[in-house]
Amino acid sequence: MAKRFWAQLIEMDEAIEPASIPGVADHESAADALVTDFVGAMGGEITSGAVRVWVEGGAEKIYDWRAEFEMPDTSDLDDDEDIEVEGEIVLTERVQRPS
Repeated sequence: MAKRFWAQLIEMDEAIEPASIPGVADHESAADALVTDFVGAMGGEITSGAVRVWVEGGAEKIYDWRAEFEMPDTSDLDDDEDIEVEGEIVLTERVQRPS
């Protein structure tokens, strides 16, 4: 049976519900999938935060994330032309020390 991963954006101004992340094999892939969707939905307005990922009935990991964008040269474009922005999500796992 495949593992079921859940992810939740944390440390936000408003509480965000956890989401089941289908088709991923590990914590980092689940974090990347959720954050990529979130940044896209927000139009790149929010570019950093934290995400908690866990396996149903198993281990939990927390990642700090940031979105890095590469803006194309727009000097030759008209004001009404769309531009395509390249982006990357950078995840850094938090080290959780035992209590």
